[in-house]
Amino acid sequence: MHKKGKIFIIAVFFTLCTALSTYSQTQLADLQKSVEDFSDSMAKSLPFNSTLGLNWSDAYIGKLFPSLPPHFGVGGSFGFTTLDMPSLEKVAGLLGYDIPFGTSSMLFPAYAAEARIGGFFLPFDIGVKFGMLPKVGLWGSSTKMDYLLTGAEFRYAVLDGKSKKLLPNISVGLGFDYLRGGISSEVGSDTTIEFGGHGLVLEKPEVSLLWDTLNLDFKVQISKNILIVTPYLGFGASYAWSKAGYQVDTKASYYDHIDDLSTLQPIDKGAVNGFLNANGLESMDFDGDTISSMIKIKGFSARVFGGLSFDLMVLHLDFTGMYNFLDSNWGASLGFRVQL
Repeated sequence: MHKKGKIFIIAVFFTLCTALSTYSQTQLADLQKSVEDFSDSMAKSLPFNSTLGLNWSDAYIGKLFPSLPPHFGVGGSFGFTTLDMPSLEKVAGLLGYDIPFGTSSMLFPAYAAEARIGGFFLPFDIGVKFGMLPKVGLWGSSTKMDYLLTGAEFRYAVLDGKSKKLLPNISVGLGFDYLRGGISSEVGSDTTIEFGGHGLVLEKPEVSLLWDTLNLDFKVQISKNILIVTPYLGFGASYAWSKAGYQVDTKASYYDHIDDLSTLQPIDKGAVNGFLNANGLESMDFDGDTISSMIKIKGFSARVFGGLSFDLMVLHLDFTGMYNFLDSNWGASLGFRVQL
């Protein structure tokens, strides 16, 4: 299979809901484990993706006051990080699908509007970012996306190259990033899931992938303006609280014996989770007409980032590359800003 770095994930994942009933108990357990592995991989990659935005080439933009001109800027950026997909490849194999374009990785996008303002008297600056996509249908279909990225950071110049023109700017910064997202789609027919001689009937379910992360980020950056170009390099270390998983919204019923649908009754949560736990799998959560399973992860990660900007008076075009030491994924972004 050729690896082109792209995956059409939506079609494969949401086909899962209509295909489960044709598979045996063992295959269902394997499939559930693969979905959990995918969620685990997603949660580990979320903090890296949340650091996109506010990747300005200047390690320090200068003071707002006292300064003439006062230093501040506004702009926007778009970028992506890669996401390893071995668990999705296993899901596809269990369902008998060949995913287009290969399965080595997918591009996980991010975008944000950005603003940064210089400090008062002391050599610091403060930046904020915000990006949002309302939960609306895509291309007139039942598929919906939800996206929110926000964050802020404080940077202090330990070496002020704005005041001492021959020296570079070196800053240390502390900030936070919050990323939340999801994608959902309706399944047009009822779905029967069989397990251990029992089963669940899901009435035209809506299936969602959900994720979010709160990331505390520390970074060090150096930059130096050379005519109309500003190269820069930085290192970031993060501690994040993340979770990712799936949710099914449906009217669900349970039957005790596969061969006797007359036993249809309200869901036996103990039987469902007993089967999952017996196979070493995470329990499912039941809340009214919602069935879900979310995996929580917290921990450290580290990255290196760098690039350059082209500076034409107050217009700046930023090119950034980044590498995640935790899972060897990488990312890139393009930013445009107006800055004094």
